[in-house]
Amino acid sequence: MSSVVIPVWSPRPRAIRRYRNIVIKAPCNLRCTYCEVKKARVDVPKTIHSVGQILDRFDPKTTLFRVEADGEIALYPPILDYLAQRVASDGYRIEVLTNGTRLPECLREGLLWVISLDGHTQAMNSKRGLKQAQIDIIMDYAVRLSADLQCVFHDQSLEEMNAFIDELSRRGFAGRLHLLPLLALGGKPIQVALDYESLHKAPFLEKKAYFDRWEHIRKQGNRGDFVCDQLINGYNYYVADDRIEMVKCDCYAPPPAFTIQGLGDEVEFEEFPCGTCLSHQEFNNRRPAMGL
Repeated sequence: MSSVVIPVWSPRPRAIRRYRNIVIKAPCNLRCTYCEVKKARVDVPKTIHSVGQILDRFDPKTTLFRVEADGEIALYPPILDYLAQRVASDGYRIEVLTNGTRLPECLREGLLWVISLDGHTQAMNSKRGLKQAQIDIIMDYAVRLSADLQCVFHDQSLEEMNAFIDELSRRGFAGRLHLLPLLALGGKPIQVALDYESLHKAPFLEKKAYFDRWEHIRKQGNRGDFVCDQLINGYNYYVADDRIEMVKCDCYAPPPAFTIQGLGDEVEFEEFPCGTCLSHQEFNNRRPAMGL
């Protein structure tokens, strides 16, 4: 009896959106000890005009925008109003990064939310200066919104991290918990270690490959031969009132030759001066929000 050979077809490539990050120069209402103090004055009408110029360059059907401040965007409700209006009128897909301290009054219909939070307790957020009452509100809305949570791992214990994961699981959290190692500035290797095998597993955590890269950078002091999704499919736009700068990635301050002043063509590079960072962009293309 002859055997039948069934061909194995390669999986169909997943269609994804472009990823464009708009960062507004603005002050912050927190003083996180691992972050530099943000000092800026924001001309809201000029800023809105600049953001609109950037949005207008892209097809709303095929682009995901993340809009944030180099500080805290929720301090500027008219900017949030404008973003929500562009979602409603033009169909843009926009997620907003916030520290959560202005929840729920910052919420706007149609916007997606990314929230910075270093755990579910005041002790875990000691470097952010948050009180437990604030954290409780942020946790409630993170669950309600199925938000992405960005947690900077600095010196929280493994037991605290697992308790955080367990608490989100208990509440039925359907968003994404992204654990970012504290950046070691100046191109130094990552200083903090987090053992993936010892973490409680949950569907909202990154895959093992992310933590493997983390450990490689920590031990080897370089990124090896792996490429971040920001370099594959992303671009950054910086807005300071009516001034706009473009740069492929800004995890470490790239040399001036890699920064474009004003709105111009997006320039891609055969090589980019990556440091030893590991952030939310690393496997950005696999996020559900990126799917077409």
